[in-house]
Amino acid sequence: MQAELSFLDLFFGASLVVQLVMIILFVISGTSWWFIFDKWLTLSRARKDIYQFETDFWNSKNIEKIFNELNRKKDNFGLSQIFVISHEEFLKAENFEKAEDRINKSTEIIINRQEERLEEGLSFLSTVASTSPFIGLFGTVWGVMNAFSGLAQLSQVSINAVAPGISEALVATALGLFAAIPALISYNWSVKTIDIIIKSYENFTSELLITYQEFNVQKTTKK
Repeated sequence: MQAELSFLDLFFGASLVVQLVMIILFVISGTSWWFIFDKWLTLSRARKDIYQFETDFWNSKNIEKIFNELNRKKDNFGLSQIFVISHEEFLKAENFEKAEDRINKSTEIIINRQEERLEEGLSFLSTVASTSPFIGLFGTVWGVMNAFSGLAQLSQVSINAVAPGISEALVATALGLFAAIPALISYNWSVKTIDIIIKSYENFTSELLITYQEFNVQKTTKK
């Protein structure tokens, strides 16, 4: 029985066009895996920060202390940045109505900017997921064409004559799927996770406004 061909045998036995397709897919796959890991790390950390911040914030009875600690930092992101900006607007406003309007506008801008940061790299993953199978299919079609065109030069036609060429061509399709499937899974997971994060930001802003409103009522009552 003939020994199975290794991947290197299939690669070096393929035509130049199919080899270029394989190289392109390898580069795309490697780059997409970097984005996949980066998205997983960034979004997982963002969700962890949300949980940690909300736990510390709502369990604390001294908002001013939290504000002063965070205000000294320059790298606030997520809920900490939303809180710092919101509290600054609350302190500067003459009344709660003006504070509410300024907080809503400021937090909307912050959330939109943070959403843009969280979505960095998603367009690449989407492109890889949608185009990689077609790039691989192109390499397969080209390889199959070469395999069958060589039959014209043979006096006797058998499956053994075209099997190596078809095997080399099908590797391109396999590589295309290998690049596309993880990218698609990561893209869908990232979109869903970002949606959860943004909703958490919006919910925190609403809850913070309620807290400021209660604080304003208590302040007015004391007067």
